[in-house]
Amino acid sequence: MKCAAAIAVLVSALAATPLVSQQNPAAPPPANLVILGRVVEAGTTSGVAGALVVLTGGASLPGAVPSSASPSLSSPESGPRRVVADSQGQFVFRDLPAGVYTLTSTANGYIPGLYGQTRIVQIARGLDLVRPLELTGNDKLVNVSIQMWRTGGISGRLTDELGEPLVNVPITILARMTDWGGPTMVSVMTTPSDDRGMYHVDIVPGDYVVGVQAATTTIPASAVQGFLQTQALGGAEFQQYMQQVVARGSLLPRGYGSRIGDFVVSQFGSRNSPVVPPFRSDDGKQWFYPSTYHRSSFTAPGAQIVSVVSGEEKSGIDIVMRPSAASRVSGRLLGPNGPAPGIALRLLVPDPALNRTIPTTTMDTPQAMADDNGNFTFIGVAPGTYTLVSFSQTPNANASMLWAAESIAVGESDLTDLQIRLQTGSQISGRILFEGGPAPPEQTVRAIGLSPRPLPGTAGALSGFLGTDRVTDAAPGADIGFRFTTRAYAPGPYMMSVSGIPRDWVLKSVTSGGQDALDRAFQLGPSGVSDMVVTISNRISTVTGLARDAEGKAVASAAVAIFPTDKSLWRLPGMQSRRMVTAAPDRSGRFTFRGLPAGDYFVVAADWPSQDFSDANVLSALIQHAQRVSLTEGESRSLDLRVVVMK
Repeated sequence: MKCAAAIAVLVSALAATPLVSQQNPAAPPPANLVILGRVVEAGTTSGVAGALVVLTGGASLPGAVPSSASPSLSSPESGPRRVVADSQGQFVFRDLPAGVYTLTSTANGYIPGLYGQTRIVQIARGLDLVRPLELTGNDKLVNVSIQMWRTGGISGRLTDELGEPLVNVPITILARMTDWGGPTMVSVMTTPSDDRGMYHVDIVPGDYVVGVQAATTTIPASAVQGFLQTQALGGAEFQQYMQQVVARGSLLPRGYGSRIGDFVVSQFGSRNSPVVPPFRSDDGKQWFYPSTYHRSSFTAPGAQIVSVVSGEEKSGIDIVMRPSAASRVSGRLLGPNGPAPGIALRLLVPDPALNRTIPTTTMDTPQAMADDNGNFTFIGVAPGTYTLVSFSQTPNANASMLWAAESIAVGESDLTDLQIRLQTGSQISGRILFEGGPAPPEQTVRAIGLSPRPLPGTAGALSGFLGTDRVTDAAPGADIGFRFTTRAYAPGPYMMSVSGIPRDWVLKSVTSGGQDALDRAFQLGPSGVSDMVVTISNRISTVTGLARDAEGKAVASAAVAIFPTDKSLWRLPGMQSRRMVTAAPDRSGRFTFRGLPAGDYFVVAADWPSQDFSDANVLSALIQHAQRVSLTEGESRSLDLRVVVMK
């Protein structure tokens, strides 16, 4: 938001400036500034020899201050510049104009470095700051330093139950971390095992889960045959078939895999090839190698966490895959009017690290597809507790939506005769109001996006359907507002997210039944919501100030954070709170926060190398050093902060 405002200032200034005759062009700014820097290994004074340093940027945006809300403040003048550091890690950039720059570095054996970065960032988050380097016309020589951390390593061996190596099998590395929202897990890379079953990866230091993901997809053989026949025809017929697959929420029955009775069962890694082929024993029984994580867990939640620090090689992270009988989960999928053919079903593991995302992370998920009579079968399901989910929604807005989500427990024997009933989704309707002045043009209003965000772990999040809806009716009176109706969603708790707010306006509130629906969850029931009100105001609040030390000097490494006094607003379920923003003060110590909602806040400036403002413990520790500010709508406040130094 700050970046957009700064651009508006720049455009206005340009519009107000008389055109200069082509015979008397304005002289370009002098390019005589120098950056002298050094790339060092974090925690030491040793330089990183041969590091590649890249400088980007150069065009300053007047009045802008870098923050987590608008981190990008410059545009390349003539493309990035590159230099290679010498044997001591030293580098130099010459003949630079004044402006705002970004410095990055890479080197073998190190994770990428970034100017201003003071800690290892395993998974980037919204409150992480990118600190630019500001050069002014008064500078001649600016000294900088870039820290780099050594990569870690994970290695091990993949074997079967007999100790024989499994060759060319994709091994998945998942980053796992915990913040105030609980654990989260993200797939960061895959690597194949070699001809000895060995593998090795270089990684950013942190916590990881390592495993082979081999979830099965079970498709009726008749569906596979229909797909192959339609694919051979091609043209409009095949295009229509593909549209029906999307509309049904179905799977694409490509036909790869093993034929087992009336089904085709596939297991695919990241390279669209079988992970470990299934086999049939002498008694005719089918066996699969299920997903396996270090050590000996069928699911990521039960896996052992592998912790790696900078420069550490963690070896012996072995994985032993053992065959499992092809247990089945089967039943019938029913819609409001009878069998629901062609719709996909999935088995999700109820892991908080996966369920906290929106939509729910569906990595390593067994899948199946209902046949023409609504019958479905999962083959090769490992024992455990799952949420069986099925959803169908047509891509156009205001369309019907069907959903089901039921908890099941799978043991060593088959689970049969399940009856899964799809229910209809619900819609949200309401109006958008503008306060403080005439509403923007209708075309501008129609660009506003309304996105219901389900709480993590709910049916809405499990569905994977996240839509953005627009105004459907432009009402003539400002007091009536612009009406909207969303597509259908699975009932449950939601929070509304609004995007595309017009320039010089700010989102004030979203209410349903007179209750907050922006910072608190509202309930979407079977009958829907019909009274939502989105209020947008042109009364924009601003918090500016100076962050200085006790002697009144700016602290280049400081960061400023503003966050609510109400801890329940620090983190919204599955998303970042709009009431939490961080900023990097400029070289004079100035910072700006623009467009914050009215409320009570803590504001603090800290020089803390390991600071992570996405960590509730960090914020709690800073409260005693913070100023308390009560901000009203449209108010401008100016603060003078003393930087607290913490180690």
